[in-house]
Amino acid sequence: MSARLRGAALVLACVASLAACGGGDDVNTGTDPVEVEVGKGFSWNGFVVDDGWELNAIKRPAGAEEVTTPEVKGTITNTDDEERAAIFQMVFSADGDALATVNCTAGKMAKDQSQSLVCPGLSAEMPEDYDAVVVQEFTRDTSSS
Repeated sequence: MSARLRGAALVLACVASLAACGGGDDVNTGTDPVEVEVGKGFSWNGFVVDDGWELNAIKRPAGAEEVTTPEVKGTITNTDDEERAAIFQMVFSADGDALATVNCTAGKMAKDQSQSLVCPGLSAEMPEDYDAVVVQEFTRDTSSS
């Protein structure tokens, strides 16, 4: 399945099960895809990303040209009792089609420990007209295209 179709399926799965798509004051400890809004705090897999996280356009050299890639920055907190690292993806999509995926990682954190979260979209173009952002488990694209 292509990355675009996987992204579309995940967006649809999230929309179909609104209970798994955030909301409420409780921390989401599941790993089901969660639709989030840029800048609004969210929880996923026992991690909390604070209000105020940003999506920025970063201009990067690409040979003789320049490309604009997405970068997410914010603060993440581990709410789980176990020390662990965060790893997940944010998929930006329009009409169910994945436009850009950024990989997010943060080092090991003890319970209630916070640190900076930086998610560079080095292999993605900055999405312009997206209508959904979904946080999901990290998946490695194994296609040869």
